[in-house]
Amino acid sequence: MQYTSVAQIIEEIDETRGRLFRRVEGLSDEQANARQDQSGWSPAEILEHLALIENRLLRMMSMMLTKAEGGGLRSNGDPIEMQTFSLDELIEGARDTKFTAPEAVTPSGKASLAVSLENLRRSREELCSLRPRIEASDLSNVTYPHPSFGPLNFYQWLAFIGIHEERHLRQMETALSAVKG
Repeated sequence: MQYTSVAQIIEEIDETRGRLFRRVEGLSDEQANARQDQSGWSPAEILEHLALIENRLLRMMSMMLTKAEGGGLRSNGDPIEMQTFSLDELIEGARDTKFTAPEAVTPSGKASLAVSLENLRRSREELCSLRPRIEASDLSNVTYPHPSFGPLNFYQWLAFIGIHEERHLRQMETALSAVKG
């Protein structure tokens, strides 16, 4: 996919989030805690992980945004035009790779679906509240290293949110396929 604007990225990550929320609506306790195998996460754990990740990404992206603004990378009110980019190569290269989550974002297994969903709602609202600042700043050269993919710029990190959720949505489907109902 070619990303051409902040608006497009936010629309894409919101669409993925909507599918994620619709998928977990009405899950029974058995479904929420289903695992395909012992090493896999349950849907409840996946949601907890996603909430932890987005909260950490939000803090990191806020720092990146503040750094850009402090460095004079802010416009005089006109939206900054973002360079078109794609993460397709990154996605394809990682498709069959098993990653180990850092301890800070490994689910405890103690968060309920409701708590994780509320945390995801709150962090997305906070992210969306940053949109005017994001659109008014040139963030193409403001980078932060991803532990597996190397340096990503702000826009790539923003798109990564949806890509990461999409990957875990597929894992959730696999876990749920192990349970009837």
